Amino acid sequence: MRTSKAGQDLIKSFEGCHKVRSDGKIQAYVCPAGHWTIGWGTTKGVYRGQIITKEEADALFLADLEMFEDAVNRLVKVDLTQNQFDALVSFVYNLGEGAFAKSTLLKRLNSGQFEEVPEQLMRWNKARVKGVLQPLRGLTRRRAAEAALFSVNEDLGGDGVILPSLPEAKQPKPKVKSRKFWGTITAGITAVTSWATSNIESLQSGFSAASDQLINVIPFAPSLSTILVVLTVAGVALAVVAQFDDDFKERP
Repeated sequence: MRTSKAGQDLIKSFEGCHKVRSDGKIQAYVCPAGHWTIGWGTTKGVYRGQIITKEEADALFLADLEMFEDAVNRLVKVDLTQNQFDALVSFVYNLGEGAFAKSTLLKRLNSGQFEEVPEQLMRWNKARVKGVLQPLRGLTRRRAAEAALFSVNEDLGGDGVILPSLPEAKQPKPKVKSRKFWGTITAGITAVTSWATSNIESLQSGFSAASDQLINVIPFAPSLSTILVVLTVAGVALAVVAQFDDDFKERP
């Protein structure tokens, strides 16, 4: 599998292209983790004083992306939807293949526990700041967007739009999903919606071919905005179900 255009844009929105000079050239900088970085988060072979063009930065991004796509394709042993694949590639692009290969997230995924993946993604929102491991706002936002994207099973084929299904209940559940967790997932879906709105022109071209199918499912609005509303409503539904679940379960 390969990352969709929408998935690439999502990764770029979080990575950012930093240190762009007034002449349009891009220069290397030291990232918070202490690595020389350039363009869209490229670190391999980057050195102090390096300067590249925007086209070179895009080429480096695609080379990095292919490397992380190959890692996901190689390590994941179950079938993925395009959204799930895109979310995992974004995760590995940020954390690296090594962290993904050793993660509980990958073990749960390969054992078929897809419903556990969003929570596992949210565990990776910390970094060391002055030697202390602590949550970072930027990482929390990215993990929430990836978790939301992973949770959306969106099919624009002949059957129209399929809403994301809620995780099946397990009896007994060893842990209670907190309101905070699902609230973060809802925030992530909102972030994905906001990002998609800002990239509406590129997304519209991808969705236009499915308009005939969409109108059969949502006859009053076969537009991109309706799809975004559907995704947001799905996120709110998850939060409501989680709140109901919390209120009727004993906490430890």
